[in-house]
This record gives sequence, structure tokens and C-alpha cells, in this order.
Amino acid sequence: MNSKALNTNIFKYLILALILWHIPGFSLVYINGTLSSLLSYASYGLILLYVFLNKKTGNSYEMLVLGTLYYGISILVTQSYVADAYTFIVALIKYYIVIWGGYEVVKNTSQKELWFFLFIGALSILGNVFLFQNPIADYGRYSGFYLDANNGGLICLMGFALSFTITKSLRLFSKLSYTMLGLITFSRTFMVTWLLLNLMSIRLSIKNSKMLLIGFGVLILLVTYNEFLPVRNERLDQLSALISGSQSSKISGLNKDSREDTWARYYDALNDRPIFGNGYYSFYGNGAAPTKWGVHNTYLLIWGEAGIFPLLVFLFFLGKLFYKSIKQFFIKSYALLMITGLSLFFMTNHNFMTNEYAIFILMWIDVQLKKSLQTEHHKGVNFESSDTLISDSKNL
Repeated sequence: MNSKALNTNIFKYLILALILWHIPGFSLVYINGTLSSLLSYASYGLILLYVFLNKKTGNSYEMLVLGTLYYGISILVTQSYVADAYTFIVALIKYYIVIWGGYEVVKNTSQKELWFFLFIGALSILGNVFLFQNPIADYGRYSGFYLDANNGGLICLMGFALSFTITKSLRLFSKLSYTMLGLITFSRTFMVTWLLLNLMSIRLSIKNSKMLLIGFGVLILLVTYNEFLPVRNERLDQLSALISGSQSSKISGLNKDSREDTWARYYDALNDRPIFGNGYYSFYGNGAAPTKWGVHNTYLLIWGEAGIFPLLVFLFFLGKLFYKSIKQFFIKSYALLMITGLSLFFMTNHNFMTNEYAIFILMWIDVQLKKSLQTEHHKGVNFESSDTLISDSKNL
């Protein structure tokens, strides 16, 4: 390996660590704002340097169009929700750097490399249990580097999806690890999505159904040993009541503060301005709705702030990825599992436009599907009719 290739790999790994481990955001909460800012700007600088060394070889055009429409329309129709122009400009520049330059980083990131960085990120959830407590929300749910349980659950879901095609010797270990670490987040979104991904994986092999039993067993263990965790978890108490069929008041707590109730607070604002939206930052809280919390839904955020046109671009992009991943399900099964997990995550999170690791993962899926289509087209393989592909998938 020549010195240039070595340097670019070092830069790539530094970028992946800073982005996929959410180091700047973690530093802001656990260390200080100065270090967080330095690490944040370092990540964007490294992305630009990486592109300079490797040159541009492609773009995520849908994401570039999405950003142009979202930021362009939302700032034009904004009312009094933007804290200051500087905040908007910085967010805009960061987004384009992540899309334009980050595309080259993810294009050169292998499945094994992504799995490794996701695994280390997921392990931080375990560290959150025994080594450090979240000073913002120490309520018995754990999120590691990601500061939010649903975000930590997303990392585990993405790693779990990759586990189906990772090196065979690591496959069971990987599935078990991501399942256990994801359950420790006690995220309802993780639990529902994990169940769906397992049901989808049965299409690959009936043997994959055993993960449903294993996952349920891990959940039972967590419920049993709830009292031994550093902070007793209220959601585990609720799940325990659900399993035992007792204490209906605790069971009803599972539906408390549901996402449906949060979304409903923004429906009036959405109905008032469905074409061009209510403006930048209006759906983050203290804006278009009488609540300090954001809308917790990426689709509603894009629609509510910038109108229907950027939402259609985003839905088109996701739809295209779904179509490609379904066609390639028996070759790269992780793609459909990952895009399914991401799409459900977007229904519970409203920070996608500034969530670099979610953007990186989405673009990585796009790149992998493009690579498969280009490779197989060159070889003359028909995805929809190849008996070999279906036969090989049984070994997954």
C-alpha cells in the first residue's frame, strides 16, 4: 500500500469514527462545547481533504436536490422560528459537505468496515450502563455515544441487518450482540423494527426464525434482572406487567407520550400551509405548534417546514432504494433490511437533516445497490430470474 492510499484510509477511518460514533455530539454533553466544536469542524475538514485526495467520482443527486429544496424553500417562507441567520448558514454548509464529500467516503467503505464502526458504536451503549450516565436524561434507558435511545437503537438495527451477510463465523455473535445492545436502549421503535426485520429474514431461511426466540429470551432476562441495573427502568416494569398480564396501569404506560400524540400537535400547522410549509425550524418545537418538543417525524418535518416538493423528492429516493433492494434481496439482503429500519426510524426522529450518521448510512445503502446493479449488468446477470441467487441465499 503506497503512502497516499495509507493516508486516505487513515482519513477515512477518522471520518467514520467522528461521524458514526457521534463524537462531537457526545463531547458536547460529556466534556465541553469547545472540544465539541473543534471535533465537529475537524470532521467536515477531513471530509473535504478526503475528496481532495481521492477526487470526485459521483454524487447522491437526490440528496443534493432534497437539501436544495428543503433549505431553499424553508428559509424563504420562514417567519420567526430561526434563532439567527448564522445557525441556518452553518447547517446548510454542513449538509452539503456531508452529502457532496461524504458520498466519496461511504463509496469507499466496505461492509466489514461499516459493521466494525457500528459495532463499536453499539458497544458504547453497554458502556453507558456501567461506565457513564447521561447527564441530560438519566432515566434508565441507555444510548451510548448517541445521547438518545432511539438513535442508539438505530445503530443496533443497522448492525443487525448487516449481520445476515457478515463473515459466517461472526454471524450469530453479531446478531446476538446487536439484539442485546438494542434491547438495552428500551426503545419501542427498536423492538418493533427488530421484530419486523426478523420476520423478513425468514424469507432467506427458516433457520432465521430462531432469533425471535433468542430475542424474547434476552428480553425476559432484562425484565428479570431489572433491579440489578444502575437505574431501575420504568419501561421494563411496564413490559413485565404486560408479560405477566397484571397491573393494567403500568401496561397503559407503554402508550404514554406516544408518537401519534406528538404528531397530532402539528397537524393544524401542516394543514394551514401544505404546499410550501411553515418555514425553517418551525417543526422543531416552540415554533408552529404549542409544544417545546419537536415533531419527531422526518417526513412531517420536511413537509411541515418546506412543503410537499422536498417531501416528494425524499419519498421518491426511499422508494427507489426499496425497489432496488427488493430486486437484490437474495444478493444483498442487508440493503432491504437496512432501508426498512431507516424508514421506520424516520417516523420517530426529526433530526435527519443534521444527523450525519443516518445520512451516511442512507448514502452507503444507495452506493451498495448501485455497485451491485453495475457489476451484475456487466456480467449479464438477471436479478429477478437467477436460480443461483435464490439457491445461494439459503446458506445465509
